Amino acid sequence: MKKMYNDVVELLPEMIRCFNNHLMFDLLEEGDIVSFMPFEDKEVATVFVAQTNKLLADYFEVDDELCYAEDSYQDKEDNPIFFWQDYLNCFFTLRLVDEEDPDENLKGTSYGIYEVVGIAYIDEVNKRLKQRRLNGIRLEYKVKPTPMDRNKHWNRTYDKDF
Repeated sequence: MKKMYNDVVELLPEMIRCFNNHLMFDLLEEGDIVSFMPFEDKEVATVFVAQTNKLLADYFEVDDELCYAEDSYQDKEDNPIFFWQDYLNCFFTLRLVDEEDPDENLKGTSYGIYEVVGIAYIDEVNKRLKQRRLNGIRLEYKVKPTPMDRNKHWNRTYDKDF
């Protein structure tokens, strides 16, 4: 399989679509790389935080408060990047691959470059979602099965070129 490099910002529209529709997030395959690094562009960060806040406000039906402060993209703990990292961890087993971090400020955080080393089937995904708090937020959330889940899981998990 070919490794694909993905940035969390590029994955956001599909993650939002899957979250809103309770679908399996099946855009990634084993061996793919996902970057959960701090934002370098303030405008991109602001849009990312706003989209995450809108999604969570709609989900929890809250209009008068934000889940994440507008500058939370700078936070090393309460950051929407980590919410989405936790969300993806429900669908995949991620392994940190970029351990040599040149920035001393990032040590001890969840920032990093991760590789997808396993793909969970829908039963495992729902179990993970039920057991975990996504960045401290308890979701009463369940992925709805579709007829194509088993086929998609097979195609994404196993290399057909023997």
